[in-house]
Amino acid sequence: MHANVILQRTSLAGVLIAATLPSLAGAADAELAQCLDAADGGEQKRCTQELFRKASDELKTAYAGALQKAADSSSSAALAESQRAWEIYRDAECKGVVGRGGGSGRMVWTFGCLAEKTRARVEELKVPFYQR
Repeated sequence: MHANVILQRTSLAGVLIAATLPSLAGAADAELAQCLDAADGGEQKRCTQELFRKASDELKTAYAGALQKAADSSSSAALAESQRAWEIYRDAECKGVVGRGGGSGRMVWTFGCLAEKTRARVEELKVPFYQR
């Protein structure tokens, strides 16, 4: 009896946690959701890879603009350090955690994660550094 109660509570907790976690398919990003709705894994991978490429281009532009706005050299150096640290985090999260393991969907999830996190960083960089 005791084991059943623990199992029921564990199952309920798992359901509640899963229901509250954001998923790539449920993301507000309609383009990403569209990629994940593609007919096959190959098309999903191509689509998410293209989203990441576009997001990377946007990031280059946003980062260059943020560097330009960082008036003094200490702010520029701090921003550069922050960007390097963010890139390490993004890659570790997307390639090491989300993209870990095998399976045909691994790269779809990896590129989706890279695109999602890169787009979020673009939005962050649009906020002036002295307002963050």
